[in-house]
Amino acid sequence: MAKIKVKPKKKLIDAENPITLWTTAKAYVEQNARQIGAIALAVAVVAGAVFAWSMIRARAERESLNMFNGAMAMFAAAVDSKTGTPQPAAYEKALALFKEVKEKHGATQSGKIALLYAGNSAYNLKKFDDAMGYYKEFLEVAHGSLQYLRAGGMEGLGYACEGKGDFKAATEWFEKQKKEADGAGAAVLNLARALELGGDREKACREYREFIEKNPLSGQKQFAQIKADTMCPKKGS
Repeated sequence: MAKIKVKPKKKLIDAENPITLWTTAKAYVEQNARQIGAIALAVAVVAGAVFAWSMIRARAERESLNMFNGAMAMFAAAVDSKTGTPQPAAYEKALALFKEVKEKHGATQSGKIALLYAGNSAYNLKKFDDAMGYYKEFLEVAHGSLQYLRAGGMEGLGYACEGKGDFKAATEWFEKQKKEADGAGAAVLNLARALELGGDREKACREYREFIEKNPLSGQKQFAQIKADTMCPKKGS
């Protein structure tokens, strides 16, 4: 029986010593120096650009946050702490500061949120059309981590429409707020109020009852109950 010859395994690396391997690598680098240099340069440029961009962005976020905090302090001071009286001049200053944050750092988180509070400031100055403009602009950029604030923008739009006496439009925005906020209590009361002001007592009754049912421990339950008793048809009638 003939012997089966076993082929010797090929070595993954030929019997080259480290010096030979280094020589081969060196030759490759020398032959492709231009290409390797171009790739390395491109990587360095991109890495540098990303680093610089992140540093600039971080600085912009810090600056916009500082500006936003200053605007918020002015907004909070716009209501007299003792009497609760609104101070229009302070709201005007707050509005100007929020607009500045938006104009200088509109791409930052603080710059986007500034639109919501610019709307709130304009609303408190009874500049309802201006307020609606800021609220709508805010809703256009309020995505991702700002999603949770969208209901606030919708609420602002509802109040602004209500301030203009447009209860139909106010109802539409409060319905959107209720949907966005998953039926949160404030949204239900807003909707009930707008429906009542618009003359739709039947739907207003349903919303007040819904609020009472879903918010039994709310401090506003008594108010909602009075409204429901007034608006809802009595049993047997």
